[in-house]
Amino acid sequence: MKFDRFDKILISLLAIAAVALLAYTAQSFPAKTTAIESRSMERELASQARVGLLEKLYSPVTVALQNGQYQEALLKLEEVNIRYPGEAHGFILKGEILYRMGVLDGAAAGFIRGIKLSGDYIDKNSPFSKRDIIAILVEKSLPPAQTAYKNSHSNPALKENLSNLNYLKSRLAGGCE
Repeated sequence: MKFDRFDKILISLLAIAAVALLAYTAQSFPAKTTAIESRSMERELASQARVGLLEKLYSPVTVALQNGQYQEALLKLEEVNIRYPGEAHGFILKGEILYRMGVLDGAAAGFIRGIKLSGDYIDKNSPFSKRDIIAILVEKSLPPAQTAYKNSHSNPALKENLSNLNYLKSRLAGGCE
C-alpha cells in the first residue's frame, strides 16, 4: 500500500491528537489527587480543631472527674451545657460521671443522647471513643435490667432502661439507628 500526501497528513494529525490526549490526561490526574488530598487534610484539621475545642471547653469537668469530684463535675458540666446546649460531648461526659457514681440507668440515657448526636463516641478509631466504658456498662447492667423487667412488666422506667441498654448493645455490635 502506498501512502499519498493525504494519508501522511491524516497519520500526522492522528499522532498529534494522541500526544495531546496523553498530555491532557497526564496533567488532569495530579490535579484530582491534590484535590482529594486537600479535602482529606481539611477533614483532619477540622477533626483536630474540634478535639482541641472540646478539650478546652470541658477541661474543668474532666479535671473534676479525674479527681473523683463527681458532684462538682456535674455542676461544671451544667455550666458548660448552658453555653453549649445539645453538644454530644456534654451528654457523654454526663453518662460517664453518672456511671462512676453508680447511677447506671442515668449513665445509659446520657450515653444514648450523646451517641445519637454523634456516632464518634462508639467508634473504636475516634479520638472521642468511649466504647470501652459503654461496653462495661452494658455488660454490667443488662442482665440485672432484664431480670428486673421480667419481674415487673408494668414499670415503664425498667422498660426504658432495658430499651436503652439494648440500644447501646446493638450500637456496640455495629448496628446503626
